[in-house]
Amino acid sequence: MAKRTFASAGFLAVVLAAAHGQPASGDDGCAVLKELVESSVHAAATEFRADRHMIRARLSERAGSVGSTISGRQICDNTVEVTTRAFSRALGALNMPVSWSGGPMDPGDYCWSGDLSQCYPSRDPFQSALPPRRVAFVHDAWKGVRNAVASQMPFGTTSGLSRFTSASLDSALSSNLDAFVDGPLY
Repeated sequence: MAKRTFASAGFLAVVLAAAHGQPASGDDGCAVLKELVESSVHAAATEFRADRHMIRARLSERAGSVGSTISGRQICDNTVEVTTRAFSRALGALNMPVSWSGGPMDPGDYCWSGDLSQCYPSRDPFQSALPPRRVAFVHDAWKGVRNAVASQMPFGTTSGLSRFTSASLDSALSSNLDAFVDGPLY
């Protein structure tokens, strides 16, 4: 009986420790990463900086509210794929499709490299060429996203692991996109 009580107490302690202070699961963290990358790229393409900062302030107020699932620490163990796929989706929604390192006959919708610093978007070979201003936006926005996400990867860009809070990643994305992107496309 004493062994059972001790084991039950130990299990309860592990469950409570996991609930208070451990980062969210990789799937939850990857979903937050995806959402923040997509919304940040879209905002960089469509909104002036002052508007982006005002919208981000409102979003961060909601994200920090009690019961929020994205206000705590997050982990994504598939950072390269999630980041590059989210970047592609955001640009695709803006009618600027890109592909990743698959070559002309085998374009990928995400970067297959295990190293975020070695991922580069290119023109989708099955789409018409983008005007120079949009090509510049793609490269500048990618530089901002890549630097922001890399800053949240404590073991380097080859690890595939990112650890962040929604506020830290949002801030990194915002400041890096502001630094690299001149202004909105629309």
